[in-house]
Order: sequence, then structure tokens, then C-alpha cells
Amino acid sequence: MAMTAEKNIESQLRSAAKIEPDRLPRLKLIAADWAAAAQDSLNEIYASPVEIEFVGVSSLAFASAAGDLQAAASVTLIRSPKWREIGFAIADLRLADTIVEAVFGGNGDSAIGPPRPISKLDRRFIDLALSTVINAANKVFAPVAPLDMVDDRVLHTAILPQLEEVLTKENVAFVDFAFKISIGNHASTLRFALPERALSVHRRKLTIVPESAPLMADEAWARDITEGLQLADLEIRALLDEKQITLGDVARFTLGQTIVLDATTDSLLIIECEEQRLFRGRMGRSHDSYVVRIEEKIDPTEEFIDDILSD
Repeated sequence: MAMTAEKNIESQLRSAAKIEPDRLPRLKLIAADWAAAAQDSLNEIYASPVEIEFVGVSSLAFASAAGDLQAAASVTLIRSPKWREIGFAIADLRLADTIVEAVFGGNGDSAIGPPRPISKLDRRFIDLALSTVINAANKVFAPVAPLDMVDDRVLHTAILPQLEEVLTKENVAFVDFAFKISIGNHASTLRFALPERALSVHRRKLTIVPESAPLMADEAWARDITEGLQLADLEIRALLDEKQITLGDVARFTLGQTIVLDATTDSLLIIECEEQRLFRGRMGRSHDSYVVRIEEKIDPTEEFIDDILSD
């Protein structure tokens, strides 16, 4: 009976640690933010910008990753003081070409040939890239699931047997994050296998999608826009009167001809800006100049009705 109880407890503990990434919508949002943060961090040090895209997240059993690990260019072990398990990051053979293009200012238009042997310099570039991406993860995970990850030993040869040596039988289930990193025609895949146990304790938070925070108005931006608009140049016109005549009358206009208007010296003028009627005003004189004193504001609805009635 005791042995059966122990097995049941062990089974329950394994079940509690098991998570299904497809049922954790917030995990996908965090992963997308992780890709954006990693892209920004890498582009601060690269001569040409790369693009990083979150491809997907899924469960990963170590046994099923054997083929990927044997074909990997390098694997970086990931540790954290918050969990005793070990995670790892996988760099494929194409990553070196992608990073070299970015580091030395290429645009990725060069022809893509077969994967080439990885040099010591390539390994330095790959190690730096993986370390940068891991640090970016810590920042985006911190509000929900603090991980405090650090990159540890890097495996370049005999990757699979070395990983088998450091992983325990309890440390074989992972959450696999896949990212595409590219520049021009060059593209490669980065994968980060984080222990399920490290994320299972945050399962509740990872199932909740936060409501979008209200956009906060930037007061300085709004003030600059307001001041900029106030300095914009506009044209205003003061119309004394309008009169309808026929096309024949216009054709018979001659120099010196007088056009009789209905307006008088006491009539209100129309003041408009950019063909929009705004005010009515009264004309006067100030020294040698004509001036207009604003008397009333024009109601657009009332003006529209008046135009219809006048027709």
C-alpha cells in the first residue's frame, strides 16, 4: 500500500508539472514580446538590422529532440537560481551566416550555399547572440514569471551525449520556443527549451490575458502639436457681397464698367478661412487701411438652411 501511495503521489506531482502551451495564451504574448526585445537588443550592436519573429511554442520531450541536437551548430546550457533544472538553447548551422551578415553590415542579398563549417569567430558571434536573447527574455518574463536565466556552458561538439550527461530523468520535459532570425535572404532558427517545471508554477498567470492598458496621452507631444498647428499659415477673406449674373453678362464686361451690389456700408461682411465661413463682421477704416470688426459667429447649419431657402 505504501509503495502504491508513493507512486500515486509521484504521478500527481508529474501531472502538476505538466503544462500545455496551447492553453497558455499569455505565454504566446510574452514570447512575441521576447522576439521584439531580442531584436532591439541585437540591433544595438549589429551594423545591419536583423528581424526576429516568434514562430511558435510547444511541448518538447528530450528524446524527440535528438535529431535536432545532433545537427545543431551549438547548444548553450541555461541555468537559473530559481529552478534546479537545466534548459538549453539550440543554434542551427545557418545562424552563423545570418549573424555575420548583420555584424559586418551586409544586406543578406548574397547567394545562399550549403552550410559551411563553423569557425571560432562564428562561435563567438553565436554565443554573444544567444546570451543577448536570453537576457531579453528575463526582462519580458519578469512581470509574470521571473526566470533570472543566465547562459552557462556552450556545447559545440558531442552535443547530445553531453546533454544526456547533465540532464536528470526529471529534467527531460521542456517548453520549446522557436524564433526565426533573418536578414535579407539569410534566415535561421533559434530554439529555447525551458524546463516545464520552471513555468508550471506560473501556470495561472500564464492563462490570463491582461486587458489592454489605456493609452496615456503624451502631454509634451500634444502641446507641440497644438503649438505647431497654431503657427500654420492660413488664408482669410472678407467678402463684401455676392451676386449672380449670367455667363453672357460676364462676357460683356468692359474696363470701367460698374457692378451694382446689394450691400451697403452698413452691411455685414462674410469672413471665411480656407473656403469655410466663420464670422460676420462690419467694415470700417483705421488710418489708411480698411478693417473688419467681428460681430457674430456663423452657424454652419443655419447657413446651409439659408442657402437652400434662397435658392
